[in-house]
Amino acid sequence: MNRPAPFVRLAGSPLGAIVLFFMYGAVVLGWYEGHTAWWLAVGAVGAAMRTLGAVGKVRRYKSWLADWQAMSAEIQPAPPEKKRRGRGWLGIITAAALFFIIPVCLPQIRDYKEIANALAWLWLVDCLFLVFLLLRGILRRLARIRRRSAEGHRAKAEDAPVAWLLCRPSSSPSRLDAMRSLPEYSARLISGAP
Repeated sequence: MNRPAPFVRLAGSPLGAIVLFFMYGAVVLGWYEGHTAWWLAVGAVGAAMRTLGAVGKVRRYKSWLADWQAMSAEIQPAPPEKKRRGRGWLGIITAAALFFIIPVCLPQIRDYKEIANALAWLWLVDCLFLVFLLLRGILRRLARIRRRSAEGHRAKAEDAPVAWLLCRPSSSPSRLDAMRSLPEYSARLISGAP
């Protein structure tokens, strides 16, 4: 499967799709209120359908890529993943700043109704975004806790038959005892003698 084009990846990303759908909704709302032409609203609906297609294409590509990389992971060990941090925190900080700044600015611009309405809508979208981030964080933490407990139960279940079948050893040999019982060629290999 080919990698999607840069514009498709941008439109199919979560943040890009949200921004585009917000713009399409604004155009359709403008037509509904009589501020824009009908053909712009039809174009916005068509562009929204294309954006949905881009989201689906990016999702299918990511799924295929994960399957492809999982096949290669069976052959060779995967390098440790680096956690990307930075861009996500910038969005959270910006959303939190808007959450506090917009209510302070609204009373000062009440004479400009259009700007006040736009800021009120922006504040509402910002609140929804912050609630989404909070719920996503909680759900990810719960999933991580569930996964760890499942791994612990699985490890105990795998070790249980071995523990039932083998008795606890009364004593374990020391390294020196083990070295003495090795054949001569093995002892030479371990000691490094030619």
